[in-house]
Amino acid sequence: MSIFTDAYVDLLIKQYWALTKANAEIAMKAGTWEVAYDGLKAIGEAFDVDTATGHRLDILGKIVGMPRRIPLVIAKVAFGFSDNPNSAGFADKFDALDLSAPFQDKFEPAHTDLELDDSGYRFFIKAKVAYNNGSAYMVSDRKISIQDVIATIFSGDAYVVDKFNMALDLYVNPSFNSDWLKAIRQLGILPSPQAVRYDQIIHAIPGETFGFSDNPIARGFADKFDPLDIGGIFANKVI
Repeated sequence: MSIFTDAYVDLLIKQYWALTKANAEIAMKAGTWEVAYDGLKAIGEAFDVDTATGHRLDILGKIVGMPRRIPLVIAKVAFGFSDNPNSAGFADKFDALDLSAPFQDKFEPAHTDLELDDSGYRFFIKAKVAYNNGSAYMVSDRKISIQDVIATIFSGDAYVVDKFNMALDLYVNPSFNSDWLKAIRQLGILPSPQAVRYDQIIHAIPGETFGFSDNPIARGFADKFDPLDIGGIFANKVI
């Protein structure tokens, strides 16, 4: 017998403890129930967002309303010059690895779709779940606040600043995938109060980016007389 069936056998009242047929009957019935229990338990394990893959992850995405393919996010590479990061120049006939790019057609979209692999799709599903469960409060001890959601989505590598003009700025670690940032912005799954927009998305490292005393995770000016007092680095607007 298993732990499951043993638990039911142990529920027999005292006068049936020593009766082998009573024990056998309960063990047989519990064994049938265990099959159903294991089947239901397997469903939960199979659809765990942290371990699900492929089609099962697609099902989870449909439940929370998150597509695997996000339209028009990735900038197309077209012929251009070095000051444009989304361009390629002339090909080199002596170097097969130095490829050119076609001229951009003004009638075609400048961006293409972002197709998420399982790892990326898992991130966006979690982001949508966090967004759906968040409140409109910047910080709250009683509800899931905007800062809580942002910290969850970006694993502590981002924070939000309220500009007090019906706009928010998102500061995020430069190591975060820039294409995902564009997709998050486009999908509108960054939490905010009603009618409040995200104005800018800025690359910044919490604790290392330059700022003033009203921001506890910013770093001020360096001290030229103290080599250990290193100043902050300037943030960089990306969107």
